[in-house]
Amino acid sequence: MNIKRKYLLIIGWFMVLSVITLSLINISGAIPDVKHGDKIGHFIAYFSLMVWFAWLYPKVWVRNLYAIAFIFMGGLMELLQSLTQYRSMDIDDFHVNTIGVIVGFIFAVITSAIPLINKTFRL
Repeated sequence: MNIKRKYLLIIGWFMVLSVITLSLINISGAIPDVKHGDKIGHFIAYFSLMVWFAWLYPKVWVRNLYAIAFIFMGGLMELLQSLTQYRSMDIDDFHVNTIGVIVGFIFAVITSAIPLINKTFRL
């Protein structure tokens, strides 16, 4: 495996762990009060995950697998939040997560032919 690709994978899995951690820790009072700010955060998180891994794995079946896995992960995070005393499950968050994955998937497919992206992620 190319060393550069190894680092891109490490960054990607760090992103996954960050989303999981931020989904499950107590963040009350840590987030500024911005209208729909949490939904924007959910969208950006799942959009970013999908784009990153879709750029790393250009094969359609692998991209599809990651999309399904990230949608499942979004649902699982909401379910796990309902088991904590300091977080709550929100079906709208799950919907926004899913939309982030779908839009990220489409964006990654469209932009993957850009030479800089192709050169960076297809090592």
